[in-house]
Order: sequence, then structure tokens, then C-alpha cells
Amino acid sequence: MPQSDDNCKAMRQRAEMNGAAQAVPGGTSICFLLLDNFSLLSFASAIEPLRIANKIMKHKAFDYVCCTLDGNDALASSGGKMRADCALDDIQSPDLLAICSSDDVELNSLSPSHKNRLRWFAHQKTRIAGICTGAYILADLGLLEGRQCTIHWEYADLFKELFPKVKLIDSLIQTDDHYLTCAGGTTALDLMIGYIADLHGGAVASEVASIALHQDMRSGSERQNTLMRDELHLIPPRLRRCIELMTENVGDTLSQNELAARLKVSPRQLQRDFQHYFECSPLHYYSKIRLDIAQRLVCRTAMPMIEIAVACGFANASHFAKRYKDLYGKSPIEDRHAKGRSRQQ
Repeated sequence: MPQSDDNCKAMRQRAEMNGAAQAVPGGTSICFLLLDNFSLLSFASAIEPLRIANKIMKHKAFDYVCCTLDGNDALASSGGKMRADCALDDIQSPDLLAICSSDDVELNSLSPSHKNRLRWFAHQKTRIAGICTGAYILADLGLLEGRQCTIHWEYADLFKELFPKVKLIDSLIQTDDHYLTCAGGTTALDLMIGYIADLHGGAVASEVASIALHQDMRSGSERQNTLMRDELHLIPPRLRRCIELMTENVGDTLSQNELAARLKVSPRQLQRDFQHYFECSPLHYYSKIRLDIAQRLVCRTAMPMIEIAVACGFANASHFAKRYKDLYGKSPIEDRHAKGRSRQQ
């Protein structure tokens, strides 16, 4: 899928000849920055629409290359390696820079020079896309403060804890100025088809979607369906809203009285509702949501346990570990080792 080394060199040479602020002649230039453990599904979903668009328009409307921080091959989340066309420093002035990452994004250590390079692109008003967990990199660089973005739902709670000045939106795609973010998976397909539509019109984009057998194009404003547990579509709207409040307030938990007040019902009525539909108390259900989110952070990230405990509303690590083991039968550390995420405790 990545183009040849000759294409990468030609891209650099054309950009250098035409000045750092100009796009590559003959097409829109796109660089995919592949960070270690990047999502292969998201990357393929983003790059394939460009190939299809070139085929439809019968010329190279999109000139795309893949780079890594150092120019070496990138390790995909599947365990395979993807050949890099060049290093980040070799890229001059793409029209779009797409940062592709996935699990363990917090372990990708960017050198000061790499950070400066990415900030340089931002200052040049290069359009930058955060694919899957790519928004984490942008936020860590301080580029998203005061802006709206989205990220894969498994990282949402960690993201909110680490970057409180960023406006995280529970959506599939989010655009703010020249920053584009998507939640990963096949949402990268919708993001790139939308990008094609912006440049070449809806007819071309629709044909790309048709060839990709993507019949239900999404606008990107749809939620990521993180709340569809326990067949929530079958319960009353008031209870759905209560569970949304619980999920949105994991770190700073709400009391039963606060939940009832926001829903404009009595605490006793809320208690009866949860007992009727879930056979448990509101606070028991709330605790299960917090521990579900904590388990995802334990098993899918390298976040320290004390930070997970705080992010999920537990007073200390020992209390968190006890509640976790009571529910899942393993301590958080044992669960992380079992899932192969033991690089950092």
C-alpha cells in the first residue's frame, strides 16, 4: 500500500523545488505517520479510499507516502511490520499529515526534535488528522487545548484525565479548524471519504464509498455506542440518561442524591427503577461502570495503576485493587500480566 522509495524522494524533491509551503504538483499530498503499534485496520481504512479515488479519477489525485519517526519499518498492532517510505524529517509540506496510532499510544516517546517537527507542521497550518488514538499525540503536544476532538472510546477516560483543557466529544469524527480526529477502526474510512468529498465533490466520494462497499456513510457526529450495555435501548429514557451521567462522571463520582436531582426524581424512585430493571442499587451499577472502564485501562494501556484508580473515582490504589479483584477474580496487575500489558506498572 505505501508507495515506492522513488515516489517518496520525488515527493520531497518536488516540495523542495516549489517551496516548503506549497503542495505537491499534480495531486494532494498526504503523509501517514505510523507510530509503533498503529492500528492496521484504521490505517487501511484511511489509505484505501485514496487509492480508489485515484482509480476513479484516472490520475494521481492523491499522492500518499508512509513515514515513521526514524524511517525504520513500523510495527502494526497485528504484530506485522509496515515498510516506511521515509522518516518524518524527510517530509516537507504535505497537504494532510495523518498520525496513526492505537493501543499503548502513551508509550510512544517522541524526541524533542520530533515534537518540534510536528508543531512546525501545525504552525504552518498543515491539516493534521489524528487516527484512532492519534488525538492523544496532538493533545500531548499542546495543540488541542480549547479545541474539540474525539478519540477511541477505550482511551476517553484517560484522555479526559490527562488533558482537561481539551474538549473531548463522544463522536466518530470531529473537526476543529485544521485538525481532524476520528475514533479509529472503520471511522477512518468515513473521515477520508469526507476529505475526498471536500476536495473533489460528493459524486466522487459516493463512488469511492460504493466501490468500498461502504453503503452507509456516516456523517461522523454519531456517538461511539459506548453505552449499549445491558440492552439499554430497552430501558426507559430516564434510566438511559442516568447511566450516561454515570459514564460521563467516572473520576468525580456523583452521589445517588445528585443523580436523582439531575433527573428530577426522588432518590427512592431511582432506587426502585434500578432494582426493577437491573436487580441492583444505582451505586452498585455505578461501581460496575467504573470498574469496567478501569479494566479497559488496565488491559489496553500501560497507565500506572494509581492513575487508573484516580481516573475511575477510587480513593486509593489498595481500595481499587480490592474492588477489582472482588469483581474479576484477579488483581489489576495480575489481569494486566495475563493480557500481556506488563511493560509498565
